[in-house]
Amino acid sequence: MVAPIVGICRFSFLGRGDWSAYLRTRPGSEEEAEAMRRSRDLLYDDARLRFRFQSFERLTLASLRAQTEPDFRFVVLSSAAMPRPWQERLRALCATVPQVRLVFSEAGDVGSALAPLLTGLAQGDGPAVQFRLDDDDCLCADYIAHLARAARAMRDYGPFAFSLPRALLVAHYAGAAPQYCEFVRPFHAAGAAARLSQPARSIFAFGHYVLMRRFPALVDHGPFGSLQLKFQGHDSRIVAPTPGSGVTAMAEADFRAQLARHFPFLDQADLAELMALQAGRD
Repeated sequence: MVAPIVGICRFSFLGRGDWSAYLRTRPGSEEEAEAMRRSRDLLYDDARLRFRFQSFERLTLASLRAQTEPDFRFVVLSSAAMPRPWQERLRALCATVPQVRLVFSEAGDVGSALAPLLTGLAQGDGPAVQFRLDDDDCLCADYIAHLARAARAMRDYGPFAFSLPRALLVAHYAGAAPQYCEFVRPFHAAGAAARLSQPARSIFAFGHYVLMRRFPALVDHGPFGSLQLKFQGHDSRIVAPTPGSGVTAMAEADFRAQLARHFPFLDQADLAELMALQAGRD
């Protein structure tokens, strides 16, 4: 039997994590408190939430519904600090996918919020196999099937890590036209997975690129495993087709053909809507 498969999405979670806002701040320090105040203003800005809710519904949840292997669970972690109207909207969206469990946590960091959930999901076969997914990304329809196959293959290794490194990517920054790209880099964040030795420890305890150096790793270069949006305001460096980045520009027609082939559950008009919504925020 394969250990349970559990995906995790941090949806506007207010608390310490691997975000740039908390770099070089000590837990409990005034610098951390100030970073949290700034994060609260950013996370719960109405324009940002409108965009995030739309990408979560049209991309993330759509890809979960489309999975060919339905035997998985998906935790959506948010904060009790989220304004109540948005909480109710998030509850309604999450209720549309049977595998989703929504949690509004009072915890001040991701690890503490997830520990009791992950402990409860562990079975006799050991810790759950976890994967991470952001609320502006989605997975190919057979992602869970690939991950379950990897878990069976890596059963004798105990802890292991897994990646589908090929992705389609749309980059759209203020003042520039959208760029359509192929992104190839093992253990990018979308769909990075691991089975850890401690049941209560979450995949977010490790930087996603570190996973392949810390654990035996299986990398499958076959499918396009994810579709990722890199729009103005995302919490990482600007993404562009540059040498060594793993990002290669694609003609829009080629991009859309691959999107239709590997992500047939998506309405391509949704990408245009998301870009228009993001442009309205700038």
